[in-house]
Amino acid sequence: MRALWIIALLASPAMAQTDYSRGISGTQAAELVADAMRATGIQNPRPNAPIRPFPACNATPSIAPLNGGWATAEISCPNPRWTRAMRTNLPAPQFQPADRPTRAVSPDVDQMMVVALKRSMQIGEMIGPADVTLVPRSTRSAADIFVDPQLVIGRRLKSTLGAEQILHLRHLEPDWLVQSGTPLALQVSVGAISVVAPGEALENGRLGDVIELRNLSSGEIVNGIVNGENSVILRPNIP
Repeated sequence: MRALWIIALLASPAMAQTDYSRGISGTQAAELVADAMRATGIQNPRPNAPIRPFPACNATPSIAPLNGGWATAEISCPNPRWTRAMRTNLPAPQFQPADRPTRAVSPDVDQMMVVALKRSMQIGEMIGPADVTLVPRSTRSAADIFVDPQLVIGRRLKSTLGAEQILHLRHLEPDWLVQSGTPLALQVSVGAISVVAPGEALENGRLGDVIELRNLSSGEIVNGIVNGENSVILRPNIP
């Protein structure tokens, strides 16, 4: 087939008489490619003329489709020997690899339920049980997200987020409600009597964690349950 394209080009009187020894202009290259495309049955080809000229050629260049399609034409000169590629404005052929058959993918395939916000929340707000829900998400983009709402409840947002926003670890402040070395409101309950005493955290804690702390009134080191920001409940018999 390549020989037929070359013969068709050489049979054109205009091309046979053209002198390319001083270079091939963009317009000349476009004419060569268009004639070759017409010779193979392509109707009304309109390749764009390249801005930069091609090198000199002491013969009529041969034109052939690159990689089996006319989306790109290959221009070759036998003397001196060179080859250039030129786009033709035709769409590139689409190939389906034989060893990778297509398959229909259901929207429900490869999905998982992940944690998202029910409402818009501001930076610094603490996430509560009523603020989160589960939404479907592709497992292909499942990095850095949560599947258990309990892992985000009690944590504060590092940035303002909108409703239905899937929560990522980067959206959350470190989840310590109590940090080591900070003053605490130590709630001591005995029966119906509740007293608030000053305390100091000796370790970090999240909501519901049992942490070690110092009762500043007595100097005693005790354990308590984190129930809020810088707030701990001291109950008897906490190990």
